[in-house]
Amino acid sequence: MPELYFFVSKEKIEDVIDCGLKLTEWYDRELTIPGSTYKTKVIRAFLNPRDNKEKVNDTKYQCLRLKVGLDYCSVADSHLYALGLENPRFMELYYKAMVPLQDYSFGTYRSPEVLVTTSILPEYIEVTGRSLDIPLLYENSESLYLENRMQQYEETYKDSGNLLMYSFYKYLESEGRVRCYEDNKKENCIFYNTETMEYIVLKMP
Repeated sequence: MPELYFFVSKEKIEDVIDCGLKLTEWYDRELTIPGSTYKTKVIRAFLNPRDNKEKVNDTKYQCLRLKVGLDYCSVADSHLYALGLENPRFMELYYKAMVPLQDYSFGTYRSPEVLVTTSILPEYIEVTGRSLDIPLLYENSESLYLENRMQQYEETYKDSGNLLMYSFYKYLESEGRVRCYEDNKKENCIFYNTETMEYIVLKMP
């Protein structure tokens, strides 16, 4: 069974330990999971506890580790859901991008959410310690997502990030934070800070 993470207020810990997480009580929303023809309640959990930025460092909440059968878990992009509440086009994309957990590749979504369609019995719930008890393989889903995108970029452009750095420093130049000087052959340029004299040499794209 995959391990997921869920946060509850510390006032509710004893109830959860005794009764588990009842879908009818703890569900986040109702959705039509792909492959189904009707709406079902879902509990929103996380692949990494640090993905819940609002609660991971909030002392009012306790992190729980859940074990849930794969058949009851789908992964979706929470950013698309948030946008979809305002624009139906993104909600359609949200549903299209939803996949069973067993088919999800880590780092695909910047902010993945696991949609659990079943109640979770007490014996499949662990209360984590302050250090979360076990080492995590990656910092959080957002950092893994960005690392994957950078790797894909490098595989495509093979320029060691030069174009990205150039674009970033052109932005800083537009803000008046650095100045740019190009060599006579227009092959390289130097961006430098006029106050600190820190500089970087980049190839012209």
